[in-house]
Amino acid sequence: MSELVTDYLDGTLPWHARVKARLHLLLCRACRHYYDQMRKTVRFLAGAPHEAPPADVEQLVLDSIKAHAHPLGEHD
Repeated sequence: MSELVTDYLDGTLPWHARVKARLHLLLCRACRHYYDQMRKTVRFLAGAPHEAPPADVEQLVLDSIKAHAHPLGEHD
């Protein structure tokens, strides 16, 4: 269910998968709890104000990624 919950919330599951997911939610308390938490999180974030980060943040993030990136094929 955890891999389907986003599509279920978005309403993008095919009808047969949506019916299966709904039935599973009716029967499984743990998944129902997970679904409720995700639904509340989505609702909360949708209502939250979206402020643009300071202008230099994007460059700081890109610089940090580049500094920690490994050349192709090399790993720790």
